[in-house]
Amino acid sequence: MHYSLFLERRRRSAASSGFTLVELLVVIAIIGVLVGLLLPAVQAAREAARRMSCSNNLKQLGLALQNYHDTYGTFPPQGIFGPGTPPYTLPYHHTWNEMILPFVEQQPLYDTTDRNLPVWGQPIVSTQVSFLRCPSDAGRWELNETHNIAVTNYGGCEGYHWWETGTAGNSAPWNAFGDPFNKSADIMGIFTVNRTRRMSDITDGTSNTIAVAECDSMGFGGGPIRTVGTGLRRVGTPVFRSAFVANGVNGWSGNEGGTQRVVNPDGTPKPSNGWWKNHAFPPTFISAWGPNAHWAGPSSYHPGGIQTVFADGSVAYLTETMDYGTWLKMSAMKDGHTFQDSRN
Repeated sequence: MHYSLFLERRRRSAASSGFTLVELLVVIAIIGVLVGLLLPAVQAAREAARRMSCSNNLKQLGLALQNYHDTYGTFPPQGIFGPGTPPYTLPYHHTWNEMILPFVEQQPLYDTTDRNLPVWGQPIVSTQVSFLRCPSDAGRWELNETHNIAVTNYGGCEGYHWWETGTAGNSAPWNAFGDPFNKSADIMGIFTVNRTRRMSDITDGTSNTIAVAECDSMGFGGGPIRTVGTGLRRVGTPVFRSAFVANGVNGWSGNEGGTQRVVNPDGTPKPSNGWWKNHAFPPTFISAWGPNAHWAGPSSYHPGGIQTVFADGSVAYLTETMDYGTWLKMSAMKDGHTFQDSRN
């Protein structure tokens, strides 16, 4: 009798120590809430790490530009589109990214490229270089998506528009500056076609002038000109920057004044107001559109803004809600204007 009673009590004790269905559901719910709280924090930490890696890439580019200038006395041109004399029938199309390779520990890649020959057809065209890519970019990474052209996430600043000898003109947004502005002021950037810039040309100050900014591999579209943060990300039809092919865009690269100044990298004629290979753009941007507004301007997968490197080599994060006039002043190297610092 006593042994049976002992077994019965033990059975009841074991039964009472287990989880009920309600208790199990409560525990699962608590775990779900904790995961829901932790996941955004984990994602934010990962994005912070990616942003830091991107910042380091830009620091490399900024330092390379400084060293290039120390060596040659100028910043590199946007690209070398031809032999330098009419009728410009030899399509060289080497980019500024290629020219700085010796200053970013990429001398072997630089040495394998013949700058006396067109770049198209040389191995560098499809050579992916890790420091030219932002790890936050969720767009085009595979060569079969980009015509076998290596992509860069960093574009040199051309200034307000593409025309190499242009000034502000009547189209510039005077009211965006908030102070008197001379229509003949030079609001072009450091990277221009067919000529180079010296440090002494940056009369607004190297710490006030953007040299390079992010340009993601999908781009934005639909944002009005002279705005910031107004576009929607493109899907399906990207506009990406080719790292080592300076395929020109719009008027400069087309038939200007009856003269075919530039041809496609493969030697075929380039129409006016068009670019070679669907949605491939040279490794530059213009500032007529601000961050995250349109494909011609800069863009990024970092939430809410873009990272930039200034002509003095400093790196900054610019929000897509910054004032457009401030953005325009930052992108011009000698417009004679200062700006209220919006950098983070």
